[in-house]
Amino acid sequence: MTDNADTPRDAAGATVELLKGLIEVPQPEASLLLEAGYLYLEMGKPKEAADVFAGVAALLPHSDVPLVALGNLEFAQGHFQRALKHHQEALKLKPKSALAQAHVGEALLWLNKTADGVKALKKAIEMEPGGMPASFARALLEAHEAGTLAR
Repeated sequence: MTDNADTPRDAAGATVELLKGLIEVPQPEASLLLEAGYLYLEMGKPKEAADVFAGVAALLPHSDVPLVALGNLEFAQGHFQRALKHHQEALKLKPKSALAQAHVGEALLWLNKTADGVKALKKAIEMEPGGMPASFARALLEAHEAGTLAR
């Protein structure tokens, strides 16, 4: 994107990234929508959270993040197979998504598919060794190895 008079900016004047989907959506607005979904989840309103996440997924069909959010919603409700499905869809959309890969590993562990879960978590770490998804995957591996993930 070239920086010109039409370049979107935030209140402080900084350039705002536009996410391409059905329409161009400024990244802060997309983040705000996802945060609204997580807020609904924390308020015990999973239907509303699902509606928000599904709406963002439809608005930004090339983004893995709303699919990961849908998977996290299912996981939080104990629907581990459905969570895995959403996380695998996110990974299919963005094969290099360490975030989706880590959540695939998490769901597999909770589905008692230990070997596959450990493999997926190790792959997430390899994909982005210094990133937050790798930290999440490492924490899950450590908890698994310590035996603290018993269901």
